[in-house]
Amino acid sequence: MKARKMHAMAIAALAVAVCAGPARAAKPVSVNLLTGPFGTGSYVLGSALEQISKDTKAPVRVNATETPGLVFNARKMEGDKALRRNSMFAFTSGIDYLAVNGMKPFTKKYPHAKLIANYNLGSVWLASLNPAIKSAADLSGKTIALGRPPQILWTIEPDFIIKYGWGMQDKMKIERLGTKEAAQALLNGNVDAAIVGGYADPVNGKFAPSPQTVTLLGSGKRLYYVPWGKEAVAKTIAKGVSIHPLTIPANSVEGLAQPMGSFADAIAWVVYPGFDENLSYEVTKMIIANVQKFRDYHALGKLMSAQSLVYGWDPKDIDPGALRAYREAGILK
Repeated sequence: MKARKMHAMAIAALAVAVCAGPARAAKPVSVNLLTGPFGTGSYVLGSALEQISKDTKAPVRVNATETPGLVFNARKMEGDKALRRNSMFAFTSGIDYLAVNGMKPFTKKYPHAKLIANYNLGSVWLASLNPAIKSAADLSGKTIALGRPPQILWTIEPDFIIKYGWGMQDKMKIERLGTKEAAQALLNGNVDAAIVGGYADPVNGKFAPSPQTVTLLGSGKRLYYVPWGKEAVAKTIAKGVSIHPLTIPANSVEGLAQPMGSFADAIAWVVYPGFDENLSYEVTKMIIANVQKFRDYHALGKLMSAQSLVYGWDPKDIDPGALRAYREAGILK
């Protein structure tokens, strides 16, 4: 009860500070952020957000905490309603789809997460060393390698596209090996195609290949890309899967001569119902104003831009406080 009362007093102080202006500014209010494992983009960019909050005059301060992973974040937040009031967490739109529907690795249905801001957009597709493999039809009877079974971007979402978009789940052998292992299996000739990809800024057309994709590109062997195709992505989205259409620009990856239809999974800072709207408004304002500073902390920060912060999200799925900040900034109408 005491902790709850102190939190309520802090929120009230923030509201007074916002209304009264700089002359009556109160002590910054703390906002928790559950990130991801040490060394991951989620961890580094979450730590960057903490440092940026300390370097600004915003009335909020972010306290980033390392966690075992993004699925853990949802379980932790869902089970602690008191924590929700002032805590954000790293998540993806794809994992949110699994959580909301109670699909593995979740064992029950979770509330729908609301966006604060994207900090990455992940995109993957298939690559082969065989020039005769150019489309989904060419993979019939072939073996493909994906990531590990729990990986949403590298395995689960591609599985959905193969099933819903291509209708070929029974026409090829799918091995779920892991990202590095998939790349090595392709180089060794043990599979006919493997998952590759990376991270995108769809607004400015920038793309950063993932580490194992860089390894494949540096092997000296020519890669031939197999696009999912816009129609397959649309069919998968129509099934309710939370992915977003994305075009990978020509020449953004070595050997990609033409733009390629793919998909994006929004990797984002989100909140669960109960998060204070004044906090989300101030945090989002701070992120918008300082979005260019993330590039100083991690290579993936170079893919962040004001417009990409909301890419792929419907306004109804954005936290109300964050939505107000985006509209005030002219990013959304």
